[in-house]
Amino acid sequence: MKRIILSIAVVLFAAMLAASAAFAHGQEQHVMGKVAAMTESSITVQTKAKDTVTVYTMPETKYKKSTAAASMKDLKVGDRVVIHAKKMGDKLMATDVRFATAAKTRSKRVARP
Repeated sequence: MKRIILSIAVVLFAAMLAASAAFAHGQEQHVMGKVAAMTESSITVQTKAKDTVTVYTMPETKYKKSTAAASMKDLKVGDRVVIHAKKMGDKLMATDVRFATAAKTRSKRVARP
């Protein structure tokens, strides 16, 4: 009986943690993909679905490259990016930009006979 109660408690606790994580960003949207273009005030991202989304930056936008603090100057076209953005009017405004250098593609080796 104690085992069943403990199992139920663990499941309920895990559900509460998952729900709080889902609401952590509130009304923010996530934009994920590769940086296709940049200006001083915007980042254009090509998503996996091949859509392009432009997100505008603000002075208070925070940047992280892998786990280290960074700036927009560190971001390059081709980098993989996850942007948390708020909808303001008809624009998406970035609050948090996390990125990593694009993975290098390996050349295929040709097997020798």
